[in-house]
Amino acid sequence: MSRKKLAQKIKDDVINWSKTVLEPINKHIGFPACPFAAKWRKDKKLRIEVRMDKSKYEKQLTSVLKSWNKKQHDIIIYCDPFFEQYSPLQFQVKIDFYNKIYNKRDVYFMGFHPENPANPDEQEFLVDPTNEPVQHGELEYSMMLIQKFKQLYEASCKLHKIGYYEKWPKEYYNEVVAERQHTYEKLFKKGVKS
Repeated sequence: MSRKKLAQKIKDDVINWSKTVLEPINKHIGFPACPFAAKWRKDKKLRIEVRMDKSKYEKQLTSVLKSWNKKQHDIIIYCDPFFEQYSPLQFQVKIDFYNKIYNKRDVYFMGFHPENPANPDEQEFLVDPTNEPVQHGELEYSMMLIQKFKQLYEASCKLHKIGYYEKWPKEYYNEVVAERQHTYEKLFKKGVKS
């Protein structure tokens, strides 16, 4: 398969993942797993990029970041079919590195590595979101999700008010949401207690 065809297949796979896992009402939490995913997709606010070769990951990702028009896209998903080059731990080090540099520039990074999938015991709402079986493609790739930090923070605050996080697994909530909200407040809201 040509690299161009592979990139298109990965982009199609990400859209399918959004439609089948993130967008439907999740039977465990009573809301979509990501309440904004459908709107981003329909309004073309989602940009999906694919690493096209095995050359330097950071160089290619930095190039994507430099070309990000934040008025046009709210989120970038940077997919890497060459994820075997780094372990889940090394991938987390990359995520932490980018957050350290870019959080103060109003950008936040999260990631998913195929060798560290969602755990059914702790994140069942991501593994089994609806009563329909989730169809997974044969493609494997890591994903770096890149968002505007302020927008993410404010959206999270709104979701708190409507009870979105009430049925989230506590440990997962603390690791994903509470930590992120605390980081934002520390950087941009001096004197606010989380």
